[in-house]
Amino acid sequence: MAHLVLTCLLLSVASGLSMRRFLLPYLPGGDLAEKSAPVTIVASAVFLGAVAFTVSDQNLWATSAILSLGLLLAAMFDDARPKLTITLSVISLAVYLGFRSIN
Repeated sequence: MAHLVLTCLLLSVASGLSMRRFLLPYLPGGDLAEKSAPVTIVASAVFLGAVAFTVSDQNLWATSAILSLGLLLAAMFDDARPKLTITLSVISLAVYLGFRSIN
């Protein structure tokens, strides 16, 4: 049970912290995305990877909880320090992948 909760938290942190930067090129005022393109590329890869692992590895209830918590995190954290938030999301996804390879 603790393993399920930890993996859900890791996936929601990875998806939630990278969601804003992933959506930035699709929103009006995408000039900021061009100025920090490497951060946006990494955030896109992390977000899409986290969502893919969420859908493929988790059951329906865990998937809805992960996506809901991810949306909440994306709404709570602003994009003032994109490198820090993307670094945290990369670390969360890497730790999740470490737990996934153990089981």
